[in-house]
Amino acid sequence: MMKKLYLLLLTAGLSVPTMAQENYELGKPNNEDYRYLDEYQALKEYIDYSKYPNFKLGAGTTVDTYISNSTYKNMIDKNFTETVAGNAMKMASCVDGNGNMNFSKVKDYVNAAEKGGISVYGHTLAWHSQQPKAWLLKLLADKKVEGGEDVWETVANKDFRSDKTTEWKADEVEWGYSISFSSTNGLVVKTTKSYPGQVQFVPMSNILRTSGNTDTMTMTVKGSSSGKLDGRLGDWGGGKNFSLNFSTEWNDVKVDIKPTMYNNFILLHVPNYVGDVYIKSIKFEGYKGQTAPLTQEERHDTLVWAMDKWIKGMMEACDGKVKAWDLVNEAISGGDNDGDGYYDLQHSEGYNSGTWDVGGDAFYWQDHMGDLEYIRQACRLARKYGPEDIVLFINDYNLESDWDNNKKLKSLINWIKKWEADGVTKIDGIGTQMHISCFENNTHLNNIKKHITQMFQLMANSGKLVRVSELDMGYVRGSNRWGASSKTDELTEAEHKKMADFYEWIIKEYFRIIPADKQWGICQWCTNDAPANSGWRGGEPVGIWDLNYYRKHVYAGFVRGLNGGEPSGIHGIEADNDIDISKGIYNMQGVRMSATSLHALPCGIYIVDGKKVVVK
Repeated sequence: MMKKLYLLLLTAGLSVPTMAQENYELGKPNNEDYRYLDEYQALKEYIDYSKYPNFKLGAGTTVDTYISNSTYKNMIDKNFTETVAGNAMKMASCVDGNGNMNFSKVKDYVNAAEKGGISVYGHTLAWHSQQPKAWLLKLLADKKVEGGEDVWETVANKDFRSDKTTEWKADEVEWGYSISFSSTNGLVVKTTKSYPGQVQFVPMSNILRTSGNTDTMTMTVKGSSSGKLDGRLGDWGGGKNFSLNFSTEWNDVKVDIKPTMYNNFILLHVPNYVGDVYIKSIKFEGYKGQTAPLTQEERHDTLVWAMDKWIKGMMEACDGKVKAWDLVNEAISGGDNDGDGYYDLQHSEGYNSGTWDVGGDAFYWQDHMGDLEYIRQACRLARKYGPEDIVLFINDYNLESDWDNNKKLKSLINWIKKWEADGVTKIDGIGTQMHISCFENNTHLNNIKKHITQMFQLMANSGKLVRVSELDMGYVRGSNRWGASSKTDELTEAEHKKMADFYEWIIKEYFRIIPADKQWGICQWCTNDAPANSGWRGGEPVGIWDLNYYRKHVYAGFVRGLNGGEPSGIHGIEADNDIDISKGIYNMQGVRMSATSLHALPCGIYIVDGKKVVVK
């Protein structure tokens, strides 16, 4: 089909631009397949606010990078209207294992966004993961019985010959080691490279102790040669360090150590060692007094107090500048134990150690407060301490699920009705994460599209605000629905463009189905592709920009989606076919094009004889 040519006069006094744009404004250098991207404006310039006045284009943001890296910050500020912290506003990022709260980074982030001219969306107030578990468990610990005697006893014990589990561990491939288990030798750490401290792992967690008392840790350990283990008893925020030596013979190595917090894990390092380390067991002994559990009322009131302290502190730190929040994150499970036709809420009994969404810092408020009460209390406190016009969302993943016909979303909508049944609790909106894949197999892709459409329809019918909260995309080749995603450097240009088309379709479908007054917006969770060592979709093509901040084909997909398929952002201009190109054709950076015909150029904006020419 022949391209359409449009003329638009430049503003008086302007000349052909000569200032080079920053990398994030450009296509990939020296690659003609990407040169058309040079002509695009910043993403947010394509939002038609006359049609979609409430729409926000969000970006998942690494806060430390946003504050310290000007290129990254400019990319966010210039292309988006809203920023969302990946981790910095979660509870464990602000509250340590002793309940101390530090909101300095939150304040810096909110102020930096304000200076950049964009809003902050809060993520998240109530979640089971990334919680200050040590502090919360300490609050719920059994009460000491007055007059009871302290008794020296085993307070924690793990035998790795039978309990063949560890928690977190550093990258085994990168640091040249492996962890395995033996029914004879227990935990086996095989190291092939000598590093000062990168061989790290957590062999044991949930060590509940009263801080300040001295315990004895006994580790039964040996090595293929003599060496040393360094370690810490505590959590990610700190604790008590220790070291112990081992020989080639089994020894019960004892270390006296004084815990600094209630809930602890052991982090071990194997420094500067090549060989095998064997750990048969780890035991903690200490004084434990007579205790009695808290009553259900005491547990409830204690957690309401903790939630009050946390939400009040966060809202004060934000100073009324954060108007919208994920009130609760990922509340819905994938199981229906009571047979009511809807998924239950997540609880600790469904926790599978090592899964991506719940780490060793998981604390399920609903276990202690009840399925209805913990949401209602969080909502009450957010409205009590937040700005008067605060907007509260429930955010979850797999709402577009095709394998269960959107049952998780249907379950969430049903739970919202239950939470709101008290006539006081008010949930304003639903957020759908949409960590999805683009499939080479069109049958799979079309089925996914069908259920995305159905998801948007269900969300629209709920009457709630609708937000795509954490959108990112990988690419799966072949016919396997559950096949592994391809890495960025494996994709062809055609596959990158297929992802762009899918993004375009999603955005258009959102605009088509969600009423304008119920649109909150779409947040792209990964602005840049994931590095190979990333903990989130490592090495996958999840970004709008690559790792060098160059635009990708999916940038064009976003533009087409936001602008109804029109890449220029220019509407309602009459065609003018009398265009004199004898003086040359220039791009928006002032570089003369080699083409002698506008029809030979990709869609974009060009300069011809002091006028802007739009090629569509």
